[in-house]
Amino acid sequence: MTDVLKDGNKHPFSKGLLATSLAITGLPLEERYEIVREIDCELDRVEVVHSREIQQLVQRKLQERGLQREEKFYRVTRQLSELEKPLFILLGGTAGIGKSTLAIELAHRLDINRIIETDTVREIMRNMVSTELVPSLYRSSFNADETVKADLVDDPLIYGFNQQVNVVSTGVKPVIDRGIEEGVNSIVDGVHVVPGYLGMRDRDDCHTFRYVLEVPDEGEHGRRFQTRANTSNRNAGRYLENIEDIRTLQEYIVEEGRRNGATIITNENMEQTIEEIIDDVTTELEPLVASSA
Repeated sequence: MTDVLKDGNKHPFSKGLLATSLAITGLPLEERYEIVREIDCELDRVEVVHSREIQQLVQRKLQERGLQREEKFYRVTRQLSELEKPLFILLGGTAGIGKSTLAIELAHRLDINRIIETDTVREIMRNMVSTELVPSLYRSSFNADETVKADLVDDPLIYGFNQQVNVVSTGVKPVIDRGIEEGVNSIVDGVHVVPGYLGMRDRDDCHTFRYVLEVPDEGEHGRRFQTRANTSNRNAGRYLENIEDIRTLQEYIVEEGRRNGATIITNENMEQTIEEIIDDVTTELEPLVASSA
């Protein structure tokens, strides 16, 4: 039995935990376990091994297979907790394009334990502020225009949406500030993550990566609402009835993303989107991780 030494403590070597840590690479489960079995054989007569040595073994196995990008993913993400400043990944986009699903999978791959959903913040604020005071807070993002006097503004849909984003942002900002103060790597996702509203672009107290997701094909967008309804209590009908307004909001959020320097990702395949984001994050942070190692 081999013991792993980490932070002065020993625990038994676990093939299952090591295989799980390899999930960041995106390799199939069988290939991950093949690497784990090879490492297990090399540790057959070793009584104690440092966790850093195991990481180096994994990196060598990946390099031997010519998996340079996967090796980078593994090496950099295993050291994210050692960064001097916390990592914040912001995922914006209109309803039904896969933000929450993507956030959960990214958190799993990157070992991030905090996901801040703007819909949750909005729900909390609804219990603190009356509908008479902030009526837009009590509407969905795509029908916030119902609280706007149409004859007073050029575009009631965008105006009402911006009102809601402004209000929700006042609740999201302190949560982000607390996370930065605590040094907790986090993902923020939601329709209210509109570039330019949260003031994250120029912050120097965290590593910020800002993304806006889009689904160009309206038919595919509609099918996603149907798929989501099959696994939740959210009625696809109300979203499909408002698909034109939802698509208009997508165009607006994407344009705001471009104007404010966010990365626009066409989210047609979740695995490809995950790889694109992880590649972006690890490439940017690799020099910092190397210097802190």
